[in-house]
Amino acid sequence: MQHSPQLKAAVQSDGAYAYDTCFSYISDHFHRAHLVIINMETTFAGAPYSGYPLFCSPNELAIAARDAGINVFLTANNHILDRGPRGVKRSVALYDSIGVDHCGTSNKWLLLEHNGIRLGLLNYTYGTNGHRIPKDICLNILDTTAIACDIREVQQAGADFIVCCLHWGVEYSMKPGAEQKRLALWLKNQGTGAVIGSHPHVPQGVDITYDHNGNIEFLTAYSLGNFISNQPGPMSRAGMLLGFDLVRKNGRVQIVQPFHEWVWTWRPAGKTGKRYHVLPVSDPSLYRNLIKNQQEVSLIAATIDSLRNFMKKNAPDCKERKRYPLNERENLYFGDHPSFCPVWTQQPVSSTYHKSFPPIKDRCTGRADKSPGAAGAYSPL
Repeated sequence: MQHSPQLKAAVQSDGAYAYDTCFSYISDHFHRAHLVIINMETTFAGAPYSGYPLFCSPNELAIAARDAGINVFLTANNHILDRGPRGVKRSVALYDSIGVDHCGTSNKWLLLEHNGIRLGLLNYTYGTNGHRIPKDICLNILDTTAIACDIREVQQAGADFIVCCLHWGVEYSMKPGAEQKRLALWLKNQGTGAVIGSHPHVPQGVDITYDHNGNIEFLTAYSLGNFISNQPGPMSRAGMLLGFDLVRKNGRVQIVQPFHEWVWTWRPAGKTGKRYHVLPVSDPSLYRNLIKNQQEVSLIAATIDSLRNFMKKNAPDCKERKRYPLNERENLYFGDHPSFCPVWTQQPVSSTYHKSFPPIKDRCTGRADKSPGAAGAYSPL
């Protein structure tokens, strides 16, 4: 998310905006993953820019996210229509022009392939904050009839595994509602392998079910919380990175070794001019020497301790990945972990940023055919 204070922190003396350092402490992790997906809960409609309640951000934010290693943006959320149809069209045109796959608006679904495994990705939102959906805008709304149709399309297109990302739930509640659980079970029965949620702005639990052989059959992460924002509450400043491997076993693609890691939004303090940063905080040795404000250090430690206790009860089978504190540069971790091994970076934070952005072409017509990934084309149900 992109609130007004983040805009002020990103603006440069020449009027340009810089976001590259926001992700400098986390980018190495993303670059080592095959697929990194985020919920992009803002629009890119062009100036003037604004935060809550009608989000609109500079192009440089999307570019910085891509450069950090994020390669799929989810667009179906309650703020996608904050700047009307122009905001939707210009946002997806921007994503196309910088080579980032996107799902939820003009692309109804994506089919992404790596190492012979074809992943079907779907994205839906509960609503649009009361904004009417124009006839010329395609947006995935939570509707079981439409979702069932989309799942069948993805399966017919050859998906080996389906992930459904939902913008749902109650804001600031760490407990998923009964409706979320019912919908997750319904999606499981429809053939979905994982459900990953957003919108509550705080972490919620992770449910994992197994087949009779002890293999993971279905995973639901009800909410990952915030990745970066200006929301002040400790639980809103903490976010969960969820990761897992997909492997083919006994003729079926399944999840193995799911894990989570904690990140924290480090916000500017006083008049130092420091920008917002996403910090990895599962290992305190990675941030204690970086943050000079001991109250902030104590707040992070207390929040993560609380979240760990929460996850023991609400996500017992989704292990936390921690960096081994005595071998910071040796890339060693506690416990099981997926086959790729991310390394956190602590590169210096630069105060300057220069980047040009090419003009955006109007590629809204027929975007399903021009998007970088295979996409589902909209058709009347």
